[in-house]
Amino acid sequence: MKRALFTLLGAVVFALVSYGLVELFASWYGPRYIKSDSDIGDAFMMSLGFMLICLIAGGIVGFKWASRKPRA
Repeated sequence: MKRALFTLLGAVVFALVSYGLVELFASWYGPRYIKSDSDIGDAFMMSLGFMLICLIAGGIVGFKWASRKPRA
């Protein structure tokens, strides 16, 4: 149960952090480089891919953290 909880917690934390990073990137990238709807779609798909990778990485980190041995 501890592993499942830590896996979920790690995934949620990494997902929230990646969402914040995507928001910062979008506020910088949008006004400078987006010229058409196609550009918006490309940026959106890249953002979703980045957030998915961060979600999976967070789950892995949480699982590893829960599986570590306690220090003596």
